[in-house]
Amino acid sequence: MNRKARTYKALIVCILAAMLGSAFPMQAYANADAGEESAVNEAEPVNLALNKAVTITQPDDVFDKIAGIGAYGKETTDLSKGGMLTDGKYGNLGNWEDTSNWFVFYRKLKREVVVDLEQIHTVNRIQIGFGQTNGVGIVPPLNVRYYVSNDGTDYRYVGLAEPDVPLYFADTAGNSMHRKIYKLDEYLDGSPLNVQARYVKLVFVINTFGWADEIEVTGHDGVIDNAIIPPDVHDGLHFDRLPEAGTGEAANIEDQFLWYSGPMREADKAFTDWTKEKALAMLGYLDIHGDIKDWYFNDLLAIPVVAMVTPSGFDGNGAAKFVTKQDLLAYLDFIFKEDTQFGAIDWAAGEVNDKLGTDKKVRINMSIPWIVSSSNFGDIYGDGSKLSTLPADFADQVDDPGSREGKLEMNRLALENKKLAFKWYIDEVIERFEQAGYKNLTLDSFYWYHERILEAEGEVDAIRFTADYLKDKDYFFTWIPYIGPSSPYVWRDLGFTAASIQPGFAFNASKKNIFPEITKLAERVGASVEIEYDDYRTLAQYLNYGESLGYMTSTFNTYYMAAMPIVDGAYAFSPLDPKKVPDSLAAIRRSVYDRVYEYKTGQYERRFTANLITDIANKNKMTAAIKLPLANHYVSGSMEVLYDATKVDYTDFVVPASSKANVEIDHSTPGLLKVEFSVDDPQDAIFADLIERRNPLAGAPELVTLQFAIKPGVSDSAISGRDFVLSSTGSMTDVDGSQYTNFTASDIEQGTEAARYASASSAVVQAEATFLPRDIQAAKALVNVLPDGPNKTRLLNRLAVLNLPIEIVKLSPETSFKLGEEAKVTVKATVRSTSSAQMTLIMGLYDKASNQLVSYNAISQSLDSGKSVEVTGLIKLPKTGQYEVRCFVWDSLDGMIPLSEPIHIAVNE
Repeated sequence: MNRKARTYKALIVCILAAMLGSAFPMQAYANADAGEESAVNEAEPVNLALNKAVTITQPDDVFDKIAGIGAYGKETTDLSKGGMLTDGKYGNLGNWEDTSNWFVFYRKLKREVVVDLEQIHTVNRIQIGFGQTNGVGIVPPLNVRYYVSNDGTDYRYVGLAEPDVPLYFADTAGNSMHRKIYKLDEYLDGSPLNVQARYVKLVFVINTFGWADEIEVTGHDGVIDNAIIPPDVHDGLHFDRLPEAGTGEAANIEDQFLWYSGPMREADKAFTDWTKEKALAMLGYLDIHGDIKDWYFNDLLAIPVVAMVTPSGFDGNGAAKFVTKQDLLAYLDFIFKEDTQFGAIDWAAGEVNDKLGTDKKVRINMSIPWIVSSSNFGDIYGDGSKLSTLPADFADQVDDPGSREGKLEMNRLALENKKLAFKWYIDEVIERFEQAGYKNLTLDSFYWYHERILEAEGEVDAIRFTADYLKDKDYFFTWIPYIGPSSPYVWRDLGFTAASIQPGFAFNASKKNIFPEITKLAERVGASVEIEYDDYRTLAQYLNYGESLGYMTSTFNTYYMAAMPIVDGAYAFSPLDPKKVPDSLAAIRRSVYDRVYEYKTGQYERRFTANLITDIANKNKMTAAIKLPLANHYVSGSMEVLYDATKVDYTDFVVPASSKANVEIDHSTPGLLKVEFSVDDPQDAIFADLIERRNPLAGAPELVTLQFAIKPGVSDSAISGRDFVLSSTGSMTDVDGSQYTNFTASDIEQGTEAARYASASSAVVQAEATFLPRDIQAAKALVNVLPDGPNKTRLLNRLAVLNLPIEIVKLSPETSFKLGEEAKVTVKATVRSTSSAQMTLIMGLYDKASNQLVSYNAISQSLDSGKSVEVTGLIKLPKTGQYEVRCFVWDSLDGMIPLSEPIHIAVNE
């Protein structure tokens, strides 16, 4: 280094010292000759890390423990053997199974690796080697961050290194490995690295397997050549706070609903049949009458349903494949429909605005599906050309396709074309939104559909290209990765604006302590926590922890609610599907709708969940057991159980031997049991965790079993499990004194508004199935007494269009008969109902003066649903008198239930 450069660097050191002053510990200023400028060390740089001690920490290993994931089982994963990383031996590139010189990092997310150089030295280069062989999942980290310290406490970030060869390329064959080097030899400002350090720390994140061999720290003994102590700058990794909702760092999200759509197979079409009424329940919060009371969601993430139908079909897991332009168009053509999908959402947003007097636009975040490589993505230029994204198709564009350089270039060219495919898709989405001219929708974001990065397929580079392209167009770019791979840490490095992390509790045999841990992780990386619905009992834990840990209101929220539970909840007691009746889960569905709304609006209070498990096999000793799935250390509580006192008598209760709870039952009111419990020792608090995937009831502690007996004179068939209901009332207190109210009733509670809607809805379905006048009248009676509102109107409209169950069309041309002749009538009968029918065609002769039946003839016929038959009736007419022939269709002569309007034919002289 020349004298001028040394003087300049010395000036920088002085300025930094003056600016930062006492911010550094005194020992951090130690150098080879304190107080004097060090002489230039002309010696060759050396590997200062050789055979030095290495300490490895795994700050995120709790996630594998929670998920029950053990160690890899290799000796080389032993943290005490970190010295392998500085022993001067490189890993075997010929056989990945030989781990004698590879230190194996397995799962557990972030690693912090510290090399103790034993004294303060001058560091000019830091690097580590990782092996890559994609076939067995050995993939290096996205990057490595480097830090230095002179005291082992105050670490300063000096830069980030990425692999010398992109992750999308690994030149391997058989069991061989491709070694990637993560070298840092420049400081953050681009100047040559020249820093003081006794301790060098490497921070990186592992997906599944990370095979590392050597850490090399190149430099000189002692502090020479004006080696600096780096200033304290942010590393772009640790943020230690949750992003504020509605701000730019949250991509302006406050509460975003994952809206699944896309064309599906015929049997599954209902899952994505987003009509106007369904969209209304998603955007507007509807009360039990169907009236709009508030906004629900006005921020939607449009995402393809997994089992969407594309021209390329499904992969091995039953998921849609996006290989060609036509596959992406299949999704876009579907969701840009005018009467449903985006068209229905635009209409519904207008309805909510009109009802509430607001002027909100629904924000749309559009998913970008991952494109699978192929020889022909499709024509994106309109000139009939093919766009290949397969490396093999570029062999003719390199000098030597078999060389490492040639294969790398072929992969790069294929990836460049894939980037063009993503660009085409983004442009297509933007153009369609502009052409649609939606009044109440605005496109402001895009979302990366893949939840885990396929490094070997170029996804890292594709995401970064997409991020830059969207940033130039002023769109946000978001992601919702799941916990496990490196995704929660690397999202910022990939270029996303905001991220929400999936806890996965709803779907795995996880543990409830995933919530505080994942919240701390979200804080570290500046992300939020996703709300996931699979079961109301696990949902309660998401909402409870969101309230107690603060992420309910302190940051933005994203909501995975599968396909239609929001809609099913809004219309739980009067389903939109005419074939559905409110069943035993209707109350739970409505509760999910209400609880999520409470959470979204910051009104949610912690809830407990309870199940009532009935056994009515022995009518003289029927039981109803109260179980408390996922109980949160409850020390006391109360609940109410309703039963049909006209059918059964309460007899006794039993507390399980394993329970330490004191239980009292107040049965003074027939049909109502008041259950109270407490525990004397907090150590005996009632607790349960998730022990089976998607089965919160497994291992749920039983609080008490209530016993009942059938009343005398009541038939066994009159009893059902729905005669016993756990009420929506109740409360719990945990060991910390926190209060919980009941999440939901176990079934519809009789005497409530919900029960009246359920009865009316069921009656309408019955009338639609039978078309019988008596069923229609019964349904009308139940519907008419409901409070006015959209749900009542919808039920009345369904009744208004009901026709009789059998359509009778008279085929005979005669409009009258003559006395003394034989009256003959042929009709075509068609069954409209969903079930087969028995009909009897009756030809009756009526005296017009007295309106009395004189004679009749009848013919019976069985009819299949939806089928038509021709039936002919005959009757002999008198020679004198005044008569009328009337044709009736009844179920039978005994039943005399009319199935059709009668036909009247005059008899003339």
